[in-house]
Amino acid sequence: MTHPLEKVYGLTATELLDALSRRFRAKVALEGAVAEVHMERKLKAAQRAGAVSKYVSHDIDGHPDFSIWLPGRKKVLLAECKTVRDSNEAFRSGGKITAYKVETQKTRASQGDPSSRFYGVDQFDILGVCLGKKTGRWDEFMFILSSKLARHASYPNKLAVMHRVPLPAATNVAPWFRDIGELLRTLR
Repeated sequence: MTHPLEKVYGLTATELLDALSRRFRAKVALEGAVAEVHMERKLKAAQRAGAVSKYVSHDIDGHPDFSIWLPGRKKVLLAECKTVRDSNEAFRSGGKITAYKVETQKTRASQGDPSSRFYGVDQFDILGVCLGKKTGRWDEFMFILSSKLARHASYPNKLAVMHRVPLPAATNVAPWFRDIGELLRTLR
């Protein structure tokens, strides 16, 4: 069966995938989309387990990736999905990787406001970080409340650009969570 994109672009599925894999920016966009699909699967699982009553995914510039409603709670939670930095980037001590890196800044700033590139501390409530670039498992995540993330040194109402993400094998990952359902249960 032919996929609609094959018809739109006049290429086979293999040609489309080859085109994506040869282009850095297209591959980065694809990795972001893959991470969002896997995060949505995590939200579906949390919904089946009763930790989420409803969620909606968004593909809107300037809006977080997900809106999440918890049982018995009226306030919607906003969640952003990111991927860890490339395989050669990490926090190190004595040459050994001690934590992964995630970048929380937008692609470009608005004219006249250099701080607009940085996320406001209240732009989203939860950050989901896909570890796939490091572990090869695109369904592996770490989650954190944005209130626990470091602030920007020059703009206290904005988030820092780089954040430490615990290694998956770490015994203590607090204030991070491996499971979004577990994080959400702390908010009830």
